[in-house]
Amino acid sequence: MIEEIKFKRLKIGMKKPFVISLGSTDYYDGFIVEVTADGITGYGEAVPTPMITGDTAGSIEYELSYFSKNLTGMDENPEMLNDFMKRTMVSSRASRNAIDTAIYDIISKRAGMPLKRMLGGHKKRIMTSFTVDLVDSKSALKEADDLINDGVKVFKIKLGSGIDNDVDRVKTVRDAIGNDKIIYVDMNQAYNCKQALRLSNMISKYEIEFIEQPVNEYDYTGLKCFKKGSFIPVMVDESVKNPENAAFILKNELADMVNIKLMKSGGITDAVKISDICDAYNIPVMVGCMVETKVSISYGIDLALGRKIVKYADLDGFSSLNNDITKNSVIFNDGYITNHDIPGAGFELADPKALGF
Repeated sequence: MIEEIKFKRLKIGMKKPFVISLGSTDYYDGFIVEVTADGITGYGEAVPTPMITGDTAGSIEYELSYFSKNLTGMDENPEMLNDFMKRTMVSSRASRNAIDTAIYDIISKRAGMPLKRMLGGHKKRIMTSFTVDLVDSKSALKEADDLINDGVKVFKIKLGSGIDNDVDRVKTVRDAIGNDKIIYVDMNQAYNCKQALRLSNMISKYEIEFIEQPVNEYDYTGLKCFKKGSFIPVMVDESVKNPENAAFILKNELADMVNIKLMKSGGITDAVKISDICDAYNIPVMVGCMVETKVSISYGIDLALGRKIVKYADLDGFSSLNNDITKNSVIFNDGYITNHDIPGAGFELADPKALGF
């Protein structure tokens, strides 16, 4: 039974702004949530990304205040809690994620099992991409060089600043990293089908693994048009926020791959359902993230390592933060990411008291 839910707002400076076609982030502003059930404590995270999920710091704070009062005394059943949160706070995503993941942390700790094993345990580690932001080519070159020095082997290049600029950015990064490393590109809804296809054809010679979300999330005609005309596979991101979205996209053959993010799906409960739908259609999955601490990144790793259908990971959201609030958590080495093989989600908070818990 849930005994108590606490949450604290946290602001962390960033090493560099995170810039995409939908907007930019200059600092981390999120919430860490502590849930206690039957004497066991679990932690989750909620991050506002209004341009993608619609969540704001204000909406998250209101929802967490409501949940902290109304979930107390309920059984720590993820499915039941998820349904209750959806019914009472219809638009909630990040706040649901914080509660849902904390519950999974508790359940796996009680079982004495790492969460990644509880979710399937199909992998020990997975290669992850790191992002080259929507910057000029000179800055993109520096970012790529820095990532190479850090051991990165997969590069995700943000597009959406104009076709010529985007082509130049991709060429610059490919020339810098050589032909033995992997490139994904992400348009973040920046173009219509005609523009996106033109750009796709222009960058196809640079050996692009896939193109992520080329058109508006609701432009299903554009998605179908792009999938039909592009030589590069298309992955949807913003178009899939819940299992219903995934079923619609895959039934209508609008994409080749799906990006699951816990902040979009509202936690592990619905993320697993999305991955199962993709598995049924034999559609590869990537587990992605927002700008997040290693708390939420750890859950992304658990999902990526646990589910068989997950082929890709984009779990670099912690890398731009100045401070790490965890210990014994994320491990990045030689291009691969994993977390510690301990009961629970695979991390510990470095100093819960410093956060106010």
